[in-house]
Amino acid sequence: MTWCRAVILLTSFMTENTVKNINFDYIFNEVKAITEYGIKKKQEAMPFKRGQEADLRNEFNKIRAFIESDKRRDIIDVLKHVKNIYETLERAKNNQVLDEVELFEIKNFLIQTERLDKVLKTLFIDDLKLTPIPQLIELLDPAHEKLNTFYIYDEYSVKLKNIRNEKRQSEKSISILKKEIKGKIEKKHNIRFSLKDEATISKAEKEKTEELLRDGNLRVSGENYLNIIFKIKNNEEIDQLEQRLECLKTDEEEEEFRIRQDISKEIKGYYDLIVNNIQIIGETDYLIAKANYAQKTRSVEPEIISELEVDIKAGRNLKLEKTLKEKHRDYVPVDVNLRKNVICITGANMGGKTVSLRMIGQIAALAAYGMFVPCEYARVCLFDHIFISVGDDQSIEKGLSTFGAEIVNLKEALDYSDKRCLILIDELAGGTNPKEGYAITKAVVNYLKKKNCITVLTTHYDNVANDDDVQNLQVAGLVLPGEADLLKINNIDQISKYMDYRLVEVKYKKDIPKDAIKIAKMAGIYEKIILDAERTMEEQ
Repeated sequence: MTWCRAVILLTSFMTENTVKNINFDYIFNEVKAITEYGIKKKQEAMPFKRGQEADLRNEFNKIRAFIESDKRRDIIDVLKHVKNIYETLERAKNNQVLDEVELFEIKNFLIQTERLDKVLKTLFIDDLKLTPIPQLIELLDPAHEKLNTFYIYDEYSVKLKNIRNEKRQSEKSISILKKEIKGKIEKKHNIRFSLKDEATISKAEKEKTEELLRDGNLRVSGENYLNIIFKIKNNEEIDQLEQRLECLKTDEEEEEFRIRQDISKEIKGYYDLIVNNIQIIGETDYLIAKANYAQKTRSVEPEIISELEVDIKAGRNLKLEKTLKEKHRDYVPVDVNLRKNVICITGANMGGKTVSLRMIGQIAALAAYGMFVPCEYARVCLFDHIFISVGDDQSIEKGLSTFGAEIVNLKEALDYSDKRCLILIDELAGGTNPKEGYAITKAVVNYLKKKNCITVLTTHYDNVANDDDVQNLQVAGLVLPGEADLLKINNIDQISKYMDYRLVEVKYKKDIPKDAIKIAKMAGIYEKIILDAERTMEEQ
């Protein structure tokens, strides 16, 4: 199963566009299961939704148990030896006779199941209890060799044992007779046979060649322009023994087939039990993959609540954090406490509003999928749907402008708003004229604040958050150096050093902070233009 298949399973909870825009696809790919069963479990994963809070907490308990256990490495070592036996099992279920390789696969799986069971018991996780099948291992290892191999042992039947004994005796008799004949011929003609019981004579030795051709115990088995190759010719006794040997081989094959047939029927009888063990192994593998990723990313267990609220302390976007690390830059964690139905985030571009939006969606989605989240602390409720529009979904093929694409996305979000949703919108109506854009944004805020969902939107429009029912978060913004130092800054890349990306809650103010002019000044825009812009602002 591929990630595309996983997206199909996600669509009722998140669209493919949302999965991509909150970087959930990147994270999902980083969660590395070991076995094919674990990979399948991951790809079939479904989100926990409202009403499943207790189930989700139980999932977190299991992940925590693996994180805290000193046996995780032992479990991983076992999982590395677990192979996919689904196809073999289905053949047994459909009354097919398994071959020796397939029987070895079953035996290996049973051995690894026993090993894994012993380790899992030390974790005391009720949902992860395997059922070893020692009686089936006994069937596949009647000689009690306890080796990770499979062979149709003599112990399976007296008939098979007798056939093989007679077969060995026949092979021994043939070997003795041929050895006697070979010794006589070598002595008689003063020649030596190779390990393949062949004697190669040069055609230049005409007398020797003619001599060997007259010997009734020899035959020509090959010839080239330089040599003639002789082999021992069977006598009547050897011919009889070899004919008997062929019969014994056929009898052996028939008896081995009957034995494999019986074993295959026994395996079929344990089909449901083996499949149940496969499910538990897959879940164990997936849980360990999530535990490993949680430790790797310094993620924590979120507190799952029933109330409509999202509280995140020092939240991080994992993909962006990795990108910045590769550039030797620090990621600035962000705190958010979303308590109302609609939250507006204000602040200048380059202030990290979109990054915060993606981070909120990422943490909410990870929690819903039973994963620890990248922050210092999180208190999160479960949603029926998560939606994000970051304003970059213009569809040329559909003939949509940027604004048109925004509206199509908005309509999709509004269609889900009667359910408990997390709706994240970046710069709604930013692609149209400001007057209409403000009117649409304000109307959407008024509509969504009455819904049982959380909507977070970023905006540049004044007065949108002028409402007691709307929570207003503001990017802290530029923390500028002294005026003298400011004049020395003439590179846009230096601005990030002075930007405080943290979100602070503010009561409504008439004017949204205007960092744009400051940024333009730091970027080196001509002073004449800056002064003109400042005069215009004062006149408004």
